[in-house]
Amino acid sequence: MSSFRTCFLLASLLLTMASCAARQDVDVEPRSSRLVLSPGLWVEPDARRLGFRAWVCLDEGWLEQVVCGPGTREHESLMVSDVPASGIHAGLLLLGLEPGRPGRWREEGAAVVALPPQGPGVRVAVRWIDESGRERSDGVDGWIRDVSDGASFPTDRWIFAGSIELDGRDAEQAGVRYLADRSGSIIGLVTFGDELLAAGDVIPDAADVHAPEWIAATSAVPPVGTEVTVELSVVGPDQTAAE
Repeated sequence: MSSFRTCFLLASLLLTMASCAARQDVDVEPRSSRLVLSPGLWVEPDARRLGFRAWVCLDEGWLEQVVCGPGTREHESLMVSDVPASGIHAGLLLLGLEPGRPGRWREEGAAVVALPPQGPGVRVAVRWIDESGRERSDGVDGWIRDVSDGASFPTDRWIFAGSIELDGRDAEQAGVRYLADRSGSIIGLVTFGDELLAAGDVIPDAADVHAPEWIAATSAVPPVGTEVTVELSVVGPDQTAAE
């Protein structure tokens, strides 16, 4: 089955779930045109925005992920989410986005050849309630620091790469059809090549090829265990991450 067909079926399934919820007057917030597609996952089609729940799982140390799935890369990820990567993918389809492909890299002699990810851009922000009960919101770039000079990550924009769809024997061996559902690569920072959302610049995942660079911004990140909402907003073709 083609990737387009699989994604179309996923999106159709979630849209049906949302329509059923609307008919039953549950899980719908009319004021914001919010449709709850599954526990912890919603879309606002008019605003072209998607949100999913997650929890802070790391507030200091090296980073290779921004958001991962449970039981995968929590030791190197800012947040962990129990919402499947494939569900988030389908929600982005409902916002009218078409996935591209993850980035890749390879060594050719002494050189490293990088193939950047392709796909539409989305802004990544985080919303949470702090210890005083006040609602807070921040671009996720503010939670990431360069270990050498303390500078924030240069952008809050990530790429809808769409991970990798597996077929046949590969799917049987992996136990999933959507690779990020197994690997946990929901929002990547370094390049494993299976990210749902990928950083725009390829960062090899081998320390001997690219020295670790990014760490958690401890002073900006809420305490470990804090529940948050990760919000993905569609970036227009003529917009920069700062607009």
